[in-house]
Amino acid sequence: MKIFYFLLFIILIFQTSPASSQTFWKIANEYGDEILLTIEVNSGKNTFEAFTRKDALKDLAGIFTYSLAKAAGKLKYPEIVFIEGKTRLKNDSLLMNGNFNYFDKQFQFSGSIAGNHFEGDYIDRDKAHRLTGIKVPNNKPIKDYSSLISTGFLVAEKNIFNPQWLKSDEWVEFKKKVNELRLLISDDYELAATCFWLGKKLPFSPFEISKSRPNKMASGAKNRVGFSEIKVNTAMFDGNSLPKNQKEMDSIAVIVNKMGYRNLIIDLRGNNRISPVAANVILNYLSDRPFSAGVYLTRKWNEGNSGSPLAQDYPKLFKCVCDKDFRSGELYKERGRYLNIIPGEKRFNGKVYLIINSKTSRVAEMITAVVKNRKLGTIIGQKSAGLTFVAENIPLNSEYDLILPDCDFFTPEGENLNNKGVDPDSAKSEEIMKYVLSLL
Repeated sequence: MKIFYFLLFIILIFQTSPASSQTFWKIANEYGDEILLTIEVNSGKNTFEAFTRKDALKDLAGIFTYSLAKAAGKLKYPEIVFIEGKTRLKNDSLLMNGNFNYFDKQFQFSGSIAGNHFEGDYIDRDKAHRLTGIKVPNNKPIKDYSSLISTGFLVAEKNIFNPQWLKSDEWVEFKKKVNELRLLISDDYELAATCFWLGKKLPFSPFEISKSRPNKMASGAKNRVGFSEIKVNTAMFDGNSLPKNQKEMDSIAVIVNKMGYRNLIIDLRGNNRISPVAANVILNYLSDRPFSAGVYLTRKWNEGNSGSPLAQDYPKLFKCVCDKDFRSGELYKERGRYLNIIPGEKRFNGKVYLIINSKTSRVAEMITAVVKNRKLGTIIGQKSAGLTFVAENIPLNSEYDLILPDCDFFTPEGENLNNKGVDPDSAKSEEIMKYVLSLL
């Protein structure tokens, strides 16, 4: 009888305990980045939890730092992605609604599982970001991230602009910590988080390993020139979407002439995505005389030369960034390229105002330096960042790129602006646009 009651007790426990299941999923976002999710469904409570590798954030930050961040309310979970919420069945699908937690950010989430397929999205700033995936048999890493990281280090040591950065204590410590974690990394999100989190103290940025982005995927919607009328006689360029070639610039110039704009504002605040070609094109439009604006030099130049070349030697040593054979993202293959400013017939004859702030960097900062040096306009705002080097995507294999600084800008006088920045003609930190408009 005792055995009978014991067996009955066990059966009752299983009947009254909520049923739960665990499955593994490889899920891609709209850009092709993949995460490895473990999804646990509690059918008794109609709830679910989905998460990337357990304790990955704790491994990255260290137990002490993670505990401080958690106590301060900056982090809620020790996983890079943690999703939780309610479930319900609809026909053959399991519907999920809840919160998508990524580091210290939280987004509204909804998704569904039907058979071996997953679909969902999370909402960020009123925009839905699509997630799709398939069921996988286990939670082993999606890719061989260990080999990928090893290749990334080799490529960086060969192509980074300043080899002295690789001798710094920060780089040595970065490599050590990444190597300690590389066998644990399970997906693209964790790879990106590892490079970002551990790379905060590096003497340069970025150092990122990410999925290769075809141009049409990287840009999303068709890139349009950010040009608009602000008030009568005044127009403005958004620095994030300057004309990318001379043809586009000439089309805008026709509009400027037709509308009779006499003031032109170029907003370069926080901008670091301008291409050298777009910079050459906009400077062509602002200048009334030809000149060499400076040169971008790569590791290949540094290995065979000391210092920067003389401006009069640019045409003998380099091609121009506006030459037809220039390929954006491939400067690291050459010794460098220079900016050759050639004013067109439709150049701008009015007043120019550049708006900058402490985050104005890279190519935007180079434009700022040239405008100030050549007195092509008035610069308003805060001192720029002092980060003029350009980061490019260098292929590691058919799927992944390494993104790191592989070239830097030097003025015709041989000056490098890193750690210096450009001072505005008129310093303003608040209501900058209102101030600019008051000058017109």
